[in-house]
Amino acid sequence: MIDLKNFISQIKKNCDISDARFWGAYSLCGFLLRLRELYRIENGIKPWEKTPQKEISEWISEREHLWQKLEDKDFIDIAVDGNTYDPFEVDKINNVLEKKGLIYGAGYGAHMKPSFFLADLISKTTEEEYTVYRAGREYVRDLSAYPAMLQDRSIFARIDTMSQLLWEKFEELKLKGPKKSLAFAFSSYGIAPDEEPSEDIDGRLSIVAFSEIETLIHHELGEAIEGEKFGDEWKTLLRTIPCGKVEFFARGVKDLLSDTSEKGMLKYIIENQKRGSLGFYIVFLGGYRRLLFPEILEAFRKFTETGDWGLIEHARKIGYKKTEGCAERLLSVYMNEKDKKQSFEYIEKEILS
Repeated sequence: MIDLKNFISQIKKNCDISDARFWGAYSLCGFLLRLRELYRIENGIKPWEKTPQKEISEWISEREHLWQKLEDKDFIDIAVDGNTYDPFEVDKINNVLEKKGLIYGAGYGAHMKPSFFLADLISKTTEEEYTVYRAGREYVRDLSAYPAMLQDRSIFARIDTMSQLLWEKFEELKLKGPKKSLAFAFSSYGIAPDEEPSEDIDGRLSIVAFSEIETLIHHELGEAIEGEKFGDEWKTLLRTIPCGKVEFFARGVKDLLSDTSEKGMLKYIIENQKRGSLGFYIVFLGGYRRLLFPEILEAFRKFTETGDWGLIEHARKIGYKKTEGCAERLLSVYMNEKDKKQSFEYIEKEILS
């Protein structure tokens, strides 16, 4: 039997170490939002319940003191079922946990920030020769909030995290003058802007999360397949690129390749005519992805008037061809320059200027 409380405490220690090292990578607004959500999770506060300001202020202060103690610490090994593993030996740890109905995730996100979580295992399937784990209730996680993650040959889809992300967007829906794409996405699931936050809405958003997580799984499948196509040099470029404008651009290119791939998110949305998913795709399209893919914005505008999925497919094909060219150019610069630091400087000066 697994001592769940002790096991959670081990993972939480690594979550705290990761947060201590990387909290400064977030914008101030993003950082405060992530802290608020983490506080809710750790204290069992439901999304529709008010967050006590005094208590959360004290919690943040305590967390800052904890991070000061941990920022120079190494990650601890994970002990489970009588054996000890490196915290990134995910497959070995999950070989034990799956029998207990649990799933553990560990990997690297934006800025190469380590991310960890533990959740109930809902299902395990194989899609396009990749193992897909669908995770339910989460017991512990770090500040990062990735609803879906690709790690080696595995995809981790986190329904709890997806639900929390949707709740944030529902709160935006309540604001004056919400984005048309946001209203379109929620209305496709029968949720109107004038509905009040409640336990009922939370339950309905959970149902939406189950649907939307399938869409995100196909983003990760697209990333996996495009990663295989472009090879190890492409993966190395993404892993070693320095934090800054070049990183955001390269990751935007990577994500657009995933979105527009023949096995990616948009193709899945089109084939299954998922109107809500299309709306949410536009909602979450930001940064360089939005700049590089204006065709989808015009296609979506026309789609809301006509319902013609051919418009979205046409935009997808244009987006893929253009993004493929960006990726090839980035990779060419990276591979042809022996000094990799200079290759990144060239990309920023010549390509992003």
